Amino acid sequence: MKKSLSSLLIVCAAAFAIACNKHTSGPDAGYGPNSLFPLTNGDTWYYSDSAFSDSGVTAAYLDTMVATKNSVTDNTGTVYLELSDRYGWFNGSYIAVDPSNYAVYEVDSPAFQPYTFFATVNQDGTIADPYTDISNPACPITYTQYGYANPFNVYAFSAYENAEVVTDCHGTVLEETNSYLSPGVGVVRIEDYVTDTTGGKNIFFEDYSQTLTAKSLH
Repeated sequence: MKKSLSSLLIVCAAAFAIACNKHTSGPDAGYGPNSLFPLTNGDTWYYSDSAFSDSGVTAAYLDTMVATKNSVTDNTGTVYLELSDRYGWFNGSYIAVDPSNYAVYEVDSPAFQPYTFFATVNQDGTIADPYTDISNPACPITYTQYGYANPFNVYAFSAYENAEVVTDCHGTVLEETNSYLSPGVGVVRIEDYVTDTTGGKNIFFEDYSQTLTAKSLH
């Protein structure tokens, strides 16, 4: 399973600080046909995935993601539904949509804490405060999530975008993950970019992509 570097580091408090804020833009509220991420048991999404190195494509394959009946509940009572995505980005992830439908929360495993995977915004800018990892005090790493207010046309879908950017203490972008969600459809594309710094290199390249090709939603 391909995951962003920051998935295991953003703590629960950051996610639910956002959940408490009022928000009026974005798609219609609720879990109906305009849900940011439909979550009915049996909902199925079909993707075309690609993996890359800094010299080109290394793999291309088809991927099917299914919403299962399995769930976990956090200490706030929020229920997260498990996704089965064996060959894709979300394998083993548990997803919940905020009741106001402006944010999507994720848990990478029942043992991990939830974080905000995606949020719509009133205007372009950061979502909550950046998170700084100081496990290496000599060079802390900062994780910043950006939201864009207006939808984009993404492979025939009208989708909102979030970008999660990971930078080191020198300002070098180590990783950038772009997520595109279309109301009533869910995730239509994931793009993950990384910087190869080995041997003194500083090459920023696309590492992985996952693109929706079809869906079967209840």
